[in-house]
Amino acid sequence: MTIVDPLAPAHGPVTTSIGGWRPTTALFRSVVTATMLAVVGVLWRRPDLLVLATPMAVISVWSILTRPTTRPGVQERTANPIVREGDATSWHATVDDIEGADLAAASLGPTPWVQLDPTGGAVNAVVVGGSADLSIVLRSTHWGRQPVPPVLVDVMSPWTAFRCSMSTPPRRLTTLPVTPVFDTAAPMRPTRGLVGAHRSALPGEGSEFVAVRPFLPGDRIRRINWTRSLRAPELQVNATFADHDTHVALVIDGTDDYGISEGIDGRSSSMDAAVRAAGSIAEHYTRRGDRVSLRTFGTTRGHFVAAGSGQAHLRRFLDTLTQIKPAGPMRGTYRGLGDRHWAPSGAELTVVLSPLVAPEALDRAVSLGRYGSGVIVVDTLPDDIATDDDPFTALAWRIRLLERRREVRLVEAAGIPVVRWLGPGSLDQFLRDVARRTSAPRMSIR
Repeated sequence: MTIVDPLAPAHGPVTTSIGGWRPTTALFRSVVTATMLAVVGVLWRRPDLLVLATPMAVISVWSILTRPTTRPGVQERTANPIVREGDATSWHATVDDIEGADLAAASLGPTPWVQLDPTGGAVNAVVVGGSADLSIVLRSTHWGRQPVPPVLVDVMSPWTAFRCSMSTPPRRLTTLPVTPVFDTAAPMRPTRGLVGAHRSALPGEGSEFVAVRPFLPGDRIRRINWTRSLRAPELQVNATFADHDTHVALVIDGTDDYGISEGIDGRSSSMDAAVRAAGSIAEHYTRRGDRVSLRTFGTTRGHFVAAGSGQAHLRRFLDTLTQIKPAGPMRGTYRGLGDRHWAPSGAELTVVLSPLVAPEALDRAVSLGRYGSGVIVVDTLPDDIATDDDPFTALAWRIRLLERRREVRLVEAAGIPVVRWLGPGSLDQFLRDVARRTSAPRMSIR
């Protein structure tokens, strides 16, 4: 198991005070057994019993006389409090001021979506020079914010006669979704911005040469082409295409989570597919210098990330994905804003990630298309949906899937592409279609 490089500064050492030294059950058994053997040996005149009682009595008396008196201290930290799915971090603790102690041990109970090494979550270390180091490896297998329960640390004197126990504060392990490799060479819709790395369809300030033209008021001096100007009756300047950026709006449907979620090593549910696909798309476009935003609907509460780019924005985007929780049928639902404000204004492309079981996502996608936005619907419903053993429930689910298929055909007929997320290059053709369709003149509702 490999420890990954930290994605954020590690937690600083936290000193936790612990309780005093207390006698253990082993010391109690030793004292009681030695006393009983000594009494029976004297009353029944059994020297063999006295011989058996002598070692236990000596060890008990010696343990009481050499009982540790110093108050131990513990410094514990988590190496990487923020990791990716499938990566591992470690919990470290240093127990010091334990002169006279013999052994230190730590145990961590089972934690959902976290694999422990050792498997049982219990480690021990021999005290050397009055201190001991303990370490437990934690591997997160599912995105989200996983609670790590308190770690129990015990320090024991020789012969386990006395024990000093502590409980560390609970922690929370933030697990960012793993982002599959996503790449696309499909063009995007031209925009009016002048700050990005893509070529615009209009001339303006940029870096890509387009033509040589006569000098006009307002042209920069550094744009003058002196070679051509010497052969022409007037000054000539180099014209360029304006650079622009692309705004990609991601919308996640969190109405419910369908399928079985087994973490990074097993099957994925619809919410797993949506979160990982959104993280992959966001990471791809932010690294290209484009702007990416996020909105959710149908979740327990609304999540919104304004359009931005760069590594800090990507980190904020992924951190927001870890907080998404589907509402489900028994919890409150955040429905979000109206259709016109469902995606930020000026978005060249809106990607809707939904299992498409509830018709709301398709209805809003069609509404966005009518307002002139380029829209792609990504189907995140798993192929292996487990149906209930009840035949009526299974029949109802089959009927809903047939209705869903008909709704998808109607949406595709309206010009909104619906595609399943299949990894690298799965959106290329649809991005080309959207770019070609949205670049042409069209009517839109105002």
